Amino acid sequence: MRDLTRALGAMDGFNRAEAGVRCDLAVVLMRRGEIDEARRQALRAQDLATDTHSLRQRRRIERVLQHV
Repeated sequence: MRDLTRALGAMDGFNRAEAGVRCDLAVVLMRRGEIDEARRQALRAQDLATDTHSLRQRRRIERVLQHV
């Protein structure tokens, strides 16, 4: 989780990549039982994926949101 958080800090304008990292982070948080934070990360990822028109990322995020 620390690596994902560090990677987010290094993102600057790479919205598609940030969406993927936030989705991965949401999965980790969900597995740790941190549902509220997982949902927050997944929703932010969804916004980014929508902005970049990334269908693949939106599908990944939708699967995560079904569980949080």
